[in-house]
Amino acid sequence: MTELEQRVIATLLSKPELVDSVGINADWFEDTRLKNVLEVLQSLEVNERTTLNVYSELDKYEGQLSYRDLEDMRESVFSTASITSDVKALHKLAAKKQLDEAVVLYQMSPKKEELNRLSSAIENLKKTDEEDDKGYLDEAMDDLNYRMYNDMPVGIKSFPKLDNFLAGGLYGSMLLTIGARPSVGKTAYGVNLAYQIISNDPEVQVDFFTLEMNKREMLNRFVARHTNISSQRLKRPAKVLQKYEREVVADAIEWYRKRKLRVYDKVLSLSGILSIIRENAARSKPNKYVAIIDYIGLIKVENSRAQRWEQIGQISRELKIMANEYNVPIVVLAQLNREVNANQTPQLSNLRDSGSIEQDSNVVAFLHRPYEDDPKVVQLTIQKNREGALGTIDYYFEGRYMTFIEPNNEE
Repeated sequence: MTELEQRVIATLLSKPELVDSVGINADWFEDTRLKNVLEVLQSLEVNERTTLNVYSELDKYEGQLSYRDLEDMRESVFSTASITSDVKALHKLAAKKQLDEAVVLYQMSPKKEELNRLSSAIENLKKTDEEDDKGYLDEAMDDLNYRMYNDMPVGIKSFPKLDNFLAGGLYGSMLLTIGARPSVGKTAYGVNLAYQIISNDPEVQVDFFTLEMNKREMLNRFVARHTNISSQRLKRPAKVLQKYEREVVADAIEWYRKRKLRVYDKVLSLSGILSIIRENAARSKPNKYVAIIDYIGLIKVENSRAQRWEQIGQISRELKIMANEYNVPIVVLAQLNREVNANQTPQLSNLRDSGSIEQDSNVVAFLHRPYEDDPKVVQLTIQKNREGALGTIDYYFEGRYMTFIEPNNEE
């Protein structure tokens, strides 16, 4: 069973009155056992939807879960705040599967009947993008009430000082934009941010979209960060690495195999990026997914006739909508106007191509080198922060090893 489907059923078992209000369809489930549970819940009155009654009714179905499985699922729920977005994500996955099947059928038999089926599937997928929001605060109230008496993690951990500025870590619905001039180290910072996240919690999936490097180059940077072996030397490891260094690199490769890091180097369009985020975020547990995009200025959009500032506005707006819809943090790297001096503290107005990036982002920060006599100090200046404070963080940046270190917070 998928985590998303299991989480939806667990929530409905925990709070059965939601069955009548979330607008869910059993046909959206791939796991027959979970589909059967939903059908039983929908057939029972609210006061009859106990675990025992559900288990008893499942005898009428071919596939069923054990009573212990049902109880474990029900007891695993600590908050129902994500049920609306989870159901919507489930609907989208089902609509996408239906569309994929319709495409295959049309390719096999391009007749009017199959064309109508394809058109219907396209419209169905479009409808899943329409927000069914009745304005009720019940779920958010329940979530806040629970958190008043139960200490829950507020976000995904990264750098300690950055987490403090973000009031606990990278949180759901956050669009975090990090801008820098060329050659300051924004890609390296993105690598370090991903590295910190998967080091702190191996269960967090990080999708890293690189629009100017390939997977081999990115892997070299990640391995350099883990091993303190220069990424330049990793270009010809058989020739330049010592035996013990090759062993260190092999260990690093295995370390990354055990993490949920994915690097995409061929997804260049906004629609492609959104599609991957939508699919992977929908399957992830709360606080277990982050997308990092390097960088926004290289993303392609379908509306190629629009001015670039309009395209950037569309990109930032849709990324923010995606972060809200799936309650996940999205980190976007951005390039600053070249007229910003190397040692000058960047301003919000220096964001290239569009002020909408500032408007759509929850947090906007800039990387720059503040000291001419010490180029290894790179400063992160937070100039917009809806949920926390403004301020600066000094990092020691060792470019050879792709390493950003917060002073007094070495690993």
